[in-house]
Amino acid sequence: MNAGWTRSEWATHFSRTVAEEIRLGIRSGVLTWAEADELLARLRVVVDQALEPIS
Repeated sequence: MNAGWTRSEWATHFSRTVAEEIRLGIRSGVLTWAEADELLARLRVVVDQALEPIS
């Protein structure tokens, strides 16, 4: 992570990168829309857990 990025900037960059990769996967036929939706749902859970503050 770039030391100058805030948490929200990192999250925005990450989500844009993932979205572009998924679009490329769909365009090339590697992923279907249903697979992309499932992948995003699973990634959302993982990222949410990773970004939760440690208590």
